[in-house]
Amino acid sequence: MSGASPFDAATRAAMRSDRVAVIDLVRHGAVRELEQRVVRGQLDTGLSEVGRAEERAVVEQLARRVPDRIVASDLKRCAGAAQALGVRLKCAVELEPLLREQSLGRWEGRTWEALQIEDGDGASAYWRDFVHTVPPGGESFAQMAIRVLAWLGREREALLDRTTAVITHAGPIRVLVAH
Repeated sequence: MSGASPFDAATRAAMRSDRVAVIDLVRHGAVRELEQRVVRGQLDTGLSEVGRAEERAVVEQLARRVPDRIVASDLKRCAGAAQALGVRLKCAVELEPLLREQSLGRWEGRTWEALQIEDGDGASAYWRDFVHTVPPGGESFAQMAIRVLAWLGREREALLDRTTAVITHAGPIRVLVAH
């Protein structure tokens, strides 16, 4: 956004800055074995057929917006769409580990049904307070939020005056929208 401000005088007077970051937040497509309710977290799983169709559709939609920058979680369910968009737009892709989903530690790869049997107290504690409960070997939602916001703080200037496509997971998107 170069040149004249897109905001009127009254709006500019109320704003701390008239520099704007446009961020398209996109969640990866549907993953394989979704119906089995497998705990994924940072498990590097691929997309289902439906997810691959969703990925193609979102790449088409984002390509029409022509982002200046493409950033994605480095997990393959996000990186695939980012790479496809990058090829389409001839734009570099930045893969960012800080944008990974919440780590669910030793629960990853198991079903919620199995966890209820094997670690019912832990799984129940997590669902009562997932923001603060740390799964064995994982991180709480609050810890993940600190990680995602560290990325946002580091990238603040690089995000201003541009359109950035961020392809990530539900948890980081919730954090970024809430922030």
